[in-house]
Amino acid sequence: MKQLLKKFSTLMILLVLFVLFSVSSENFLKVNNILNILRQISVLGILTCGMTFVIISGGMDLTVGAYLGLTGVIAAKFMGEAGMPIPVALLLTVLLITLIGCVTGCLIVGLNVSAIVITLGMMTVVRGLAYIISGGLPVYDLPESIVNFGQGYVLNIPIPVIVMLIIVVIMALILKYSYFGRYIYAIGGNVEAAKLAGVAVGKITVSLYAISACLSAVAGIVLAGRISSGAPASGTGTEMDVVTAVVIGGVSVNGGKGSMTGAFFGAVIIGILSNGLTILNVGEYYQQVVKGIVLILAVAFDVLANREKVKRVKEA
Repeated sequence: MKQLLKKFSTLMILLVLFVLFSVSSENFLKVNNILNILRQISVLGILTCGMTFVIISGGMDLTVGAYLGLTGVIAAKFMGEAGMPIPVALLLTVLLITLIGCVTGCLIVGLNVSAIVITLGMMTVVRGLAYIISGGLPVYDLPESIVNFGQGYVLNIPIPVIVMLIIVVIMALILKYSYFGRYIYAIGGNVEAAKLAGVAVGKITVSLYAISACLSAVAGIVLAGRISSGAPASGTGTEMDVVTAVVIGGVSVNGGKGSMTGAFFGAVIIGILSNGLTILNVGEYYQQVVKGIVLILAVAFDVLANREKVKRVKEA
């Protein structure tokens, strides 16, 4: 029973929330509201994919929220003031953000410092760059195609939802079936053993932060389209929602354990919580309290589960 609870805890939480909010509000289970929830978590879901890779490897990336703001500002500047063709502007934006992710990974590996410290510092740097480049003001006049990318539909399904699902599936397949995915688990499980096994820990670690940055850039473009501007303040505090979603989804904060599917369901849980509490007229500040409590409970559950596992191993 304990093993079943651990394995399906995320789905059970999801089911409980569905039942709770369905009973509390007749509008919750309407198709339009479900699509609205998925559209609301599209950015969070994309960010969750990169964060899942990083946390499973035993790291942490607190820059993902700041990347959203910088991506929107740079892309809007390239397409507006610089007059670049849209594909060129987007590609160059993604490459620049990915480069920052590479620098972050190199600092973590080269200095052998906690990822939390480095990414916290980079978060401040990236956020500052967004304000400097934009002059502290949102950059408007985005092309109609970018706005449609964030707000449009294909067969009545929001485009951001389609983009999110495609990325989740691709990243899930990479994590579960590729050698790269196995190396990520190996590094998170025991980094020294991974080195002895011939895994290029440093290179893979740098690549993980580059992947996280790249996906953050994609999410930033989606967000810019949704709000029709490149706003330097976009994504403020988002990193905590991303971490919460990943941990709720069963990814261990100690690394070496978790799945992309579980992390995605964690993002859905965050979306349902926000949507359901909003429908019930619960204020934003109270929602923050609820999310914080959920994160603490998820971490506590993970820690207690690991303690029990260690205890069983010692007894054996």
